[in-house]
Amino acid sequence: MRRSRLFWLLAVVVIATLIYLPSFSKYLKLKQKESDLEREINRLQSEISEIRKEELLLKTDLTTLETTAREVLGLVKPGEVVYKVVEEEIPEEEILPVKATSR
Repeated sequence: MRRSRLFWLLAVVVIATLIYLPSFSKYLKLKQKESDLEREINRLQSEISEIRKEELLLKTDLTTLETTAREVLGLVKPGEVVYKVVEEEIPEEEILPVKATSR
């Protein structure tokens, strides 16, 4: 009788494990995904906060507005002259090797 009871107890444990193990595995994957999404939400909220600060500065601070207009839009004040330096690429064949001189 004791063996029969032990057998049934073991059978119930094995069946319960087979039933709940896939669900538990799925639960752990979903918790990991939830954690990843929470980190992404926090990152995006931080980014939104930075953008709102920048928006406020652009609306209230003329120096920031002027700097942004010059850098991003390339605007200049009337009467200013803009010089654009363009570097020319030299093909490798035209570059002469430097010779070491011996004394």
